[in-house]
Amino acid sequence: MTAATGTDSAGGADGARLFGDLPEAARFELEPARRFVENAVQEYQQCLESRDADGVPHHPPRASALLFGRSDGAEITIIDIEFVPNVRGSDESVMAEFEGKIAPRFGDVYRNAGRGFWCDDKGVLRAIKQQSANGLELMGSVHSHPNWHEIGPPHERYQQLSENPTRMDEFLFRQSCWPVNVIWYIRASGDVLIHRVAGWRPGPQQCEPLRIRIPSAIYDEINVELPP
Repeated sequence: MTAATGTDSAGGADGARLFGDLPEAARFELEPARRFVENAVQEYQQCLESRDADGVPHHPPRASALLFGRSDGAEITIIDIEFVPNVRGSDESVMAEFEGKIAPRFGDVYRNAGRGFWCDDKGVLRAIKQQSANGLELMGSVHSHPNWHEIGPPHERYQQLSENPTRMDEFLFRQSCWPVNVIWYIRASGDVLIHRVAGWRPGPQQCEPLRIRIPSAIYDEINVELPP
């Protein structure tokens, strides 16, 4: 599901010059990758457990985290992540934003308060200050996409989800100018969860692919498939 922050920060500094001057690859260290996977799997399992008698789940899985690390100019290394509180369904101004601006522009699916993830402003600033003290910069975000178009309520299945950005994702990625934007797609295949991961960076006209490197140990722990 789509993630957003409640701040206009451009993250890994020099936001104004990021277009056309971004690293082409990002590498996750093991622990931040593992922590996100655990959270995303937990959310997806909770989704499956919320299915009603017709097999339709009522808990949209939402995993989202801020990415902190360093860049050597050619590659960004993700060293830590921060899970910031989600205020999508509790902050009146955020709910009004979704109702009045986001849903009319990107589709009625975003009227569902269970859809989307909006990071708490104070939580974002607190995470930035804490990680800055550790010598790390805010590099971007990672959020999960489930196969909601296959398992969600029938009236919400028209929006195809994958490891590719939705129209709203594209808008948010370009708004933030963060150099790393990762979408972690999860779908169930029988009793097995299948993962696909893709990275994106903002470009002058549209978002462009970003090579994502995941530690080999992660491939030993989950089922990761290459994008089609």
